[in-house]
Amino acid sequence: MDQKINILPESLTNKIAAGEVVERPASVVKELVENALDADADDITVIIRDGGKSLIQVIDNGVGMSPADAVLAFQRHATSKIRDYADLQRVQTLGFRGEALASIASVSRVEMRTVPRGQIEGTLLRLEAGKIVEQGKTGGNPGTSVAVKNLFFNTPARRKFLRATSTEYRYILAVMNRFALAFPEVRFRLVNDDREVFRYAPATAEERAVEVFGSQTRGKLIPVEDISPALTITGFVGTPDTFRRSRGDQYLFVNRRFVVSRSLGHAISSAFEGVLPAGMFPLYVVFLEVDPEHVDVNVHPTKIEVKLWDEGLVYRLLRGAVRRAVTSGMVVPDLSRPEAVEHAAPVPSVDFPQSRPVQLTLPFSYGEEESGAEVVAPPQVQTAPEVVPEGPPSTQARQPMHGVEMWQVHNRYIFTEIRSGVIVIDQHVAHERILYEKALKRFEGRERSPATQVLLFPETLELSLEDFSLFLEIQPFLERLGFSVRVFGARTVVIEGVPSGQKISNPGKALLSIIDEYGKERQANVEVRDSVAKSYACKTAIKSGDRLTLEEMNALVDQLFACEQPYFCPHGRPILIQISLEELDRRFGRE
Repeated sequence: MDQKINILPESLTNKIAAGEVVERPASVVKELVENALDADADDITVIIRDGGKSLIQVIDNGVGMSPADAVLAFQRHATSKIRDYADLQRVQTLGFRGEALASIASVSRVEMRTVPRGQIEGTLLRLEAGKIVEQGKTGGNPGTSVAVKNLFFNTPARRKFLRATSTEYRYILAVMNRFALAFPEVRFRLVNDDREVFRYAPATAEERAVEVFGSQTRGKLIPVEDISPALTITGFVGTPDTFRRSRGDQYLFVNRRFVVSRSLGHAISSAFEGVLPAGMFPLYVVFLEVDPEHVDVNVHPTKIEVKLWDEGLVYRLLRGAVRRAVTSGMVVPDLSRPEAVEHAAPVPSVDFPQSRPVQLTLPFSYGEEESGAEVVAPPQVQTAPEVVPEGPPSTQARQPMHGVEMWQVHNRYIFTEIRSGVIVIDQHVAHERILYEKALKRFEGRERSPATQVLLFPETLELSLEDFSLFLEIQPFLERLGFSVRVFGARTVVIEGVPSGQKISNPGKALLSIIDEYGKERQANVEVRDSVAKSYACKTAIKSGDRLTLEEMNALVDQLFACEQPYFCPHGRPILIQISLEELDRRFGRE
């Protein structure tokens, strides 16, 4: 019989390996910069032309190589980073497979110059399609320079599938941003078509992040830090001002290796629940430091995926760390009155009928009392607490400010003056946030349940089978909120009481609304408590169009800024916006 199984020639196996490791010019940049970092370089320059198709050159000041090591480096599975299986079990370098240089050289023309530290003479190698065509000596600074020319010149089908030059350049820029964020102590320089794109000097992690993301993020990065025996979590997440409609500004590193993990990415994003508007994505740079024995980096040819020893535990720790940062780092605006400007011209008094403080009655009060009596909002005019700049956000002292005026506009929005401009608050979503957080605290036992106001005439309500099933799920939680509803028949309930301090004119309609909203929430949220809290808050909060007294507005604002998250409602809608004096001046042509 004819022999059907053959051993592939080395030239072909190298090209197959190149197909796994070298997808595009950005892959070459990644592998060469990883080698430079593993070689203890702290100054790395990347030069590209034509989106990396015609030239990729990486120059470093690392330890360099001897002539023998320089030749061996281009052999498959040749590496200085592991010696035996035990080393593979605890990889502490970015590269370790020994495939990168051999794979790159097999599909390009390569020139390498390397000078060991402490020496003035080094090695020059030129290779074409993986074969050494010239070997000699060279001078220069200590370190290594690898120039990759005409990528995929001998595999035209692969070259044909490369994208436009501008697209390939953006892929390279994304790779360089990852390295810049992961190694802020390293000096990085990128040159594209003879034009310097950036030059990053050694910096702190936060300063480097601002350099990468842009100056508009300065002061808008919230530190994340959590140290446990299992792992160390550090990094930054962005404030709401940095939210984007794409995932571009999201970076997760495991032992300083950029990784893509759907599970861990979800852990971070879910920590923004109640803060993140629908369709928006948070900015983050998060680092996980794990014992190398507890992470397997050898599960993907490009090493962009890793396997952790206990991903469930890491998920919970990561989500908790980010959640604590988010809830403590959203700085409340300073609602103190602006300083009087000396010699300023008097401001004329203008009467705006729709924006003067109203003195009308709200359907129910904000306060709640254990006795069940309706609580009247405090009479003093008091605003949200002023943030003291010293100390972390979670421990800042809060001082009430008195004498700040507020206006209700169109029975929908609350306006108040601050030092830097004007704050506008949506009264419905503000109250929704207050009720939502109160509900969660009651479910968790951090706050006592309110008294129940017994109805003079209990209301009987027959539910559909589906609604009755949903009601049974939430009945214990409704009781913690102050509702008294008992089952009466196969699918009939009797409403005997409602939460004290909230005047609910139609208890049956309110209960149905909560059940309807809960049904919608459960489709997207597996957490029953959270779904009930959102449903209750949404359907019992004051409505747009309800008229508020000045005291009620102040009580609302006070309670809003006592919340853990005063910026967004539980569904992600913004609660307040700030209009700066600069913006007002610009609108009126005072620039």
